[in-house]
Amino acid sequence: MRNRTLPLWVAAGTALLAQHPALAQDRRLEEVIVTAEKRATTVQDTPIAVTAFSGEELDRALINKPLDMQFNVPNMLMSKDNFTTAQISIRGIGNLAVGAAADSGTGMHFNGVYLNNGRIFESEFFDAERVEVLRGPQGTLYGRNTTAGVVNLLTRKPGDEFGGFVNVEAGNYAHRKLKGALNIPLTDRLAQRFAVFYLERDGFVDNLFTGRDMDGRDMYSLRSSTRWQGERTDATLTIQYFEEDSDRMRGSAQRCLRDPEGVLGCLPTGLANQRPHSGATVAGFLVTNLVAPLTGLSFPEDDFVNSPFSEDPREQYLDFTPVYQVEDTVISLEIDHDIGDLTLSSVTGYHQSDFSARNDYDFTVASEPWPVAVTVDRGPDGPITVDRAYSTDRSTTRPEQWSQELRLASNSDGPWNFMVGGFYLDYESDVHYYVYSAALELFGSIAGIPPEQRLFDNDTQDYRLETWAAFGELYWQARDDLLVTLGLRYTEEEKSSRQRTVYLNFLSDPTQPGGDYDSFGGSWEEPTGKLNVTWDVNDDVMTYATLSRSYKSGGFNPIAAESPLLAQDPSLATFDPEYINSLELGAKTRLFDNTLQANLTWFYYDYEGLQISKITNQTSLNENFDATIQGFEGEFIWVPDQHWRVSANLAWLDSELDGGSSLDPADINGLGTTENIISTPNANVYVGPGCPGGAAPCAGIEQELDGNTLPNAPEFSVNLGIAYRWQLGGGMDLVAATNYYWQDEFYTRVFNTGNDVVDAWDVWNATVTLHGADGRWFAELWGRNLKDDDFVTGQYLGDQNVGLATNQFLLEPRTWGMTLGYRF
Repeated sequence: MRNRTLPLWVAAGTALLAQHPALAQDRRLEEVIVTAEKRATTVQDTPIAVTAFSGEELDRALINKPLDMQFNVPNMLMSKDNFTTAQISIRGIGNLAVGAAADSGTGMHFNGVYLNNGRIFESEFFDAERVEVLRGPQGTLYGRNTTAGVVNLLTRKPGDEFGGFVNVEAGNYAHRKLKGALNIPLTDRLAQRFAVFYLERDGFVDNLFTGRDMDGRDMYSLRSSTRWQGERTDATLTIQYFEEDSDRMRGSAQRCLRDPEGVLGCLPTGLANQRPHSGATVAGFLVTNLVAPLTGLSFPEDDFVNSPFSEDPREQYLDFTPVYQVEDTVISLEIDHDIGDLTLSSVTGYHQSDFSARNDYDFTVASEPWPVAVTVDRGPDGPITVDRAYSTDRSTTRPEQWSQELRLASNSDGPWNFMVGGFYLDYESDVHYYVYSAALELFGSIAGIPPEQRLFDNDTQDYRLETWAAFGELYWQARDDLLVTLGLRYTEEEKSSRQRTVYLNFLSDPTQPGGDYDSFGGSWEEPTGKLNVTWDVNDDVMTYATLSRSYKSGGFNPIAAESPLLAQDPSLATFDPEYINSLELGAKTRLFDNTLQANLTWFYYDYEGLQISKITNQTSLNENFDATIQGFEGEFIWVPDQHWRVSANLAWLDSELDGGSSLDPADINGLGTTENIISTPNANVYVGPGCPGGAAPCAGIEQELDGNTLPNAPEFSVNLGIAYRWQLGGGMDLVAATNYYWQDEFYTRVFNTGNDVVDAWDVWNATVTLHGADGRWFAELWGRNLKDDDFVTGQYLGDQNVGLATNQFLLEPRTWGMTLGYRF
């Protein structure tokens, strides 16, 4: 009988093997240890589609930061997000909902601690033991918000030998990086480890208006890990602090096919390097239709008609330099205690963060002067006096959480084993999204609106999430070659908040008693689970089939009670949970005398209530849709001899919506034109035929979405890698490696229109590394995006307030440099 579960001390002791199979000296693939099932097993014995990287493998594959993982994980797409974090999609499922009460479909974990709103994706990996990416719903052991999968960062634990490492790096864009760690055994049972990371570089984007570069980085992180090991107990306390103060841009470029009539701002039939017609924006509406008649002054018809622009997406004209500030603390306490054939595990977590990001809201410099100067209060950036259209935005988040998980697992020699556990999370946050605008200030001063209301502020206060769950898995070794796993989980959670939207005198009134906040809330409960059958065909081939169900709770939209949307349809205050039923078939093989690894997976998803957002009427509106998804993933590694290593990842994804309809805020007449549309602030009005009930005007004509492709779901993607090692004199090695990634085109919205398309793109990276004879030092030359392409990796459509312009996120430009490392 094959014992799939390894003792936890084995997992810790084999940390260096927890990676993609390395090139072994005897030309065979090495074993890979993971804890994807919250117990130590090898990747080849784990009946889950999991990709794991050790710290060494992260460096070898140039995976410096989480956004780089998509190049090495099948059916994983990652890009910047328009607001505060990264856009993650696994097998077409991601964080498509927006708002404090909206959750990601990918569970983020730090040393096993679930982070509801972590900032892992803004930092880089350093002193990592490994990173595991689990693809597919994990609704039993990991629970809530794992409909897409799980990403778990495991930091390196203190060991019993004195040592450490220092890596220094320099490259173009004045790139300077330091990574290091120091391990100190204090006693036979107690050890301490410190790790540090620092990065500073110039920006990738030139601001031709100010003459300065932007989108640079200035960040550092410190980590302390303390480990105590007794005869039966292993406890590790990890404290990590991260800080960034950069001019990081949330978006890289803005695109628009200009509407010359000034009705829409940007036409919905495609994207071009043009500026929106400001007459269709809120700023244009206020100054030309309200301020001008009230004052008798003449304002430009289009503030951006002659605004400068460059054909190079890495050259922009902005009149505000971005500010990106983060302070983030994560604490994890892991305790494992052996009780005979049982192991009691406790994972306690704490996370606190303070985030603030400010950007140029209109993403350009207005070319046409106003007849009057305006002083705009920009919050922490102070006042500025301008004589033209001017606007900035600011996004802030202050989350705090603590969590506790307890597990009891057996490891007997008999046919039956089990794992039972419980989980509790208490999460709180305050979320603001501000827009500071010369038009809002000017109109507010003329209309007698108090200064504190001359802005837009979507304000979510005292948001709280409280959730608990009980879970368990039962393992039955029916035969030496057949294992059956049954898993169940029951989850309850409750969400609540106080919300308002301050927007001149149109919505909430902050001067009212209590600040004019309204209470929103909801509660959900749901059982989830899985049934897995694993068959060992022989010692080199394992196959499995898994039926599973997972879910993500519902929530409430970031909306004010006074919103006209709620006046039309009160049900829009909330959105429903989403559910996924999954079938997965897989095979994990080692062939040809352990020199070829081929892992294959096919999956089918039946999705109910997939949460997807759109921006309309100055708020994010999350809707629910049904969908079906199927796909294939192949991960191959071939080590024909001690010199060569060849790898390939192949992915196919077929996704489509099952029915459903929605109003496209960029194309309310369904024609891609301005016909029968009246431009109004926040959301345009349709006055043509086809309105519900035949009564015009109306919000527009909903589009049928049946058969449309899901957002961020490219049909095909391919990763190819090859490495060759020369054994030099004196025991030194020289390794040359290159990696190529290609991704098919995809849509970024459910409407699948011309301006929703992100074209296919590819990237090519390479390294040359010289290793010292004793493995204590190395020198590496590296290059990323060697073709220096400016491919778009994601985009986000704004609402009528910005003229329906699209913010785009670009692949990083060509970077190159050298890394020197020394281990002691």
